[in-house]
Amino acid sequence: MKFDLKTLPALPGVYLMKDASGDVIYVGKAKSLDKRVRQYFQSKRNLSPKTVTLVTHIDDIEYIVTDSEIDALVLEANLIKKYKPRYNVRLKDDKRYPYVKVTINSEFPRIFLTRRRLMDGAIYFGPYTNAKAIRTTLDIISRIFMLRQCKKKIEPGKTRPCLNYHIKRCMAPCKEGLDKEEYRGRVMEAVRLLKGETSGLLKELDKKMRSFAEQQDYESAAIIRDQIESVKSISEQQIATSGMDDRDVIAAVAGENAIYIQVFYVRQGSMVGKADFTLLGANTSESIEESMAQFVKQYYQDSPIPPEILVQYELPDIELIVKWLCQRSGRDVRVNVPQRGDKKKLVEMAARNAEMSKRMAGLKSTPSESAIEALESLKDVLSLETLPLHIEGFDISNISGTNPVGSMVYFENGRPANSKYRQHNIKTVKGIDDFAMMAEVVHRRYSRLLKNKEPLPDLILIDGGPGQVGAAKSSLDALGLEIPMIGLAKRFEHIITTKKGPDEVIILPHSSPALKMLMHIRDEAHRFAVSSHRRRRSASLTHSELDSIPGVGSSRKKILLENFDSIDRIKMSSVDELSSLDGISKNLARKILDHLNK
Repeated sequence: MKFDLKTLPALPGVYLMKDASGDVIYVGKAKSLDKRVRQYFQSKRNLSPKTVTLVTHIDDIEYIVTDSEIDALVLEANLIKKYKPRYNVRLKDDKRYPYVKVTINSEFPRIFLTRRRLMDGAIYFGPYTNAKAIRTTLDIISRIFMLRQCKKKIEPGKTRPCLNYHIKRCMAPCKEGLDKEEYRGRVMEAVRLLKGETSGLLKELDKKMRSFAEQQDYESAAIIRDQIESVKSISEQQIATSGMDDRDVIAAVAGENAIYIQVFYVRQGSMVGKADFTLLGANTSESIEESMAQFVKQYYQDSPIPPEILVQYELPDIELIVKWLCQRSGRDVRVNVPQRGDKKKLVEMAARNAEMSKRMAGLKSTPSESAIEALESLKDVLSLETLPLHIEGFDISNISGTNPVGSMVYFENGRPANSKYRQHNIKTVKGIDDFAMMAEVVHRRYSRLLKNKEPLPDLILIDGGPGQVGAAKSSLDALGLEIPMIGLAKRFEHIITTKKGPDEVIILPHSSPALKMLMHIRDEAHRFAVSSHRRRRSASLTHSELDSIPGVGSSRKKILLENFDSIDRIKMSSVDELSSLDGISKNLARKILDHLNK
């Protein structure tokens, strides 16, 4: 596993476990990240079979530090919804936390609980970790604002009001004469309550509770007391209490050679994700404000601009930046430095995560002792001029020449740098010719680096024997490049060099740190090539002969395949059989049969 457990902080937060492809396979919450994550890597006797299976697929771990355990709980729900991790779905502790939905885009909006959040124009609040408390709050909203709860179609004057109207739990928009503006006004009051603006409501409830107590109606007073606690618990569960507002939260810390930036994404009041960025060339505390301003200008060139951006510091040229953001987004944009409250806490949380990114970058920028040993051994074995800190590995994957894919993996300081991996779909080679495919991939890779004036690697590793190495070397020669290149043959793990004669093959013992590192790079290149090939093959299988017939779109294609199961059965059908289907005319049926039977 790439992740070093020693770097985990003893703080509350959320951890994201990833497989070798970089996909999130599990999201969990923790009161102490250090203690919780370490539990996965204890003796297998203490783990369930499902957890043991999960651990075997973990390749890397990412984490987000939060202010409290309840913040971690809510954030966990958001991230599970976003990534849909495989093992969260199957484990027992997986759950969907409820949202409150306000159908603000309908004529007479409803407010109700839902487990699904859709892009349907409604307003959503949540997710909430205490379903009982939010149900009680919705009941309070129903009593106070008298909003409709039924799903039936509203046709004023055509439907009799139900029992809720008669017990004063609904304004009955189904009856004639209801003031639409008054109804919508009550909806917006309820929305303000859900946004956390509870002071007015709490005062009203407290007044009622005291009134019942003075009348010695303690049972009613206790009910009101419970309602007050439910309303308070709602505001405590939100990471941000802004409800409908979207915002980005940006924080930064200065390192020795870079500025490390953390961006939190808050959407409709809930934090849904984060991103890490590094700005090189800005390494002093005096320049951090300028660096953040540069980041804002560069980042929002091609990124969505929210209505509000929270930052740590007052940015230079802030008026100019805000004006530019408004022009780009076509609406008002605020850039604020919060001084207190939930927004201030969000910025502080982002700053702590930026500090963690800085610390992790420091660990990754320096090779470990074992990596240094392997790299130095590799330098001596291959007679390299410099330590091979940057190594690129190549492999080809195809089945009988179909959907061929070339992979390139990038190792930095002895560790894989997944963000720099590249996939190349073979374009010029037809049939089965691994040598020509390797030559194409290597030529495309390094011609692009030359064109963009990007740095070249210290060493190139080819998955294969003399044939593959020779083909790759010919591409380098054509580009006029002299980069050290070797191959690693699978059968005997012999190192193939570009030299001629007795030095062409190097044999190392299997205990050699240098050989172990080369095998790791070769296996990673092979894994990435196979996974890329599978994705491409899966995509090609969704294509059908029907796709190339004019007039046959996705819906008609679906109808045809649902009724005839396969292309062969469609070919054997008649014009009358095809035209009996919805949306298929006789003219189109003839076209389909003519095309398929050519």
